[in-house]
Amino acid sequence: MRTLAAALILLAGCPEEKEDYKAQRPPEEVAREKAPPPPPAKKKARAPEDLGSCNLTVSGQMSAEQTAKGGKQATNVSYWYTPEERKNMMGVDGYVISCSGEKFRFQILPGGGKPDGMPFGPKTFTFTKGKSDGASVMVAFGQATMDQANGTVAITELDNRHIAGTVDISGKIVPGNKQITVKGSFNYICPNLSACDFGDAPQ
Repeated sequence: MRTLAAALILLAGCPEEKEDYKAQRPPEEVAREKAPPPPPAKKKARAPEDLGSCNLTVSGQMSAEQTAKGGKQATNVSYWYTPEERKNMMGVDGYVISCSGEKFRFQILPGGGKPDGMPFGPKTFTFTKGKSDGASVMVAFGQATMDQANGTVAITELDNRHIAGTVDISGKIVPGNKQITVKGSFNYICPNLSACDFGDAPQ
């Protein structure tokens, strides 16, 4: 009888032990249930409608003045893409800046050499007989192009919002051997690419 009674007491105690185990759940499980839901992800603000411009003046044996609008046709900046996207892009990190219109075309583009030849920040490219550390420059009037450019193209500002700079180069346009100087400035806004950052969108 004593053995049977002990067995009954043991069986009667089992449900209570299970209930105690349920009541004493791991603290991290309880914390997860009590924690508030994460806040919704903030939406990024979009770029302004005006994506900037480039204003250049040609003087010397040829004269012209031109303003080009910003946008994807005017800028190709690797730093305005995510690291994953940049892995799929050809070439080194850098940028192509175009100030092109009906009168003439101007471009600054990677010139090969060091991988950091066009850093994510200000840099002045000094051209001597068409050569510079990290960049190339092109000026064209139709099929005629500038030969052995001298001068500078300075990137004064570069971040996830815009790229700005100044142009002051001289050279001969060939064929024709006309000596010209190209001066001006540009300020192009990042055209809503994946790494553009204009802050949080207003709520």
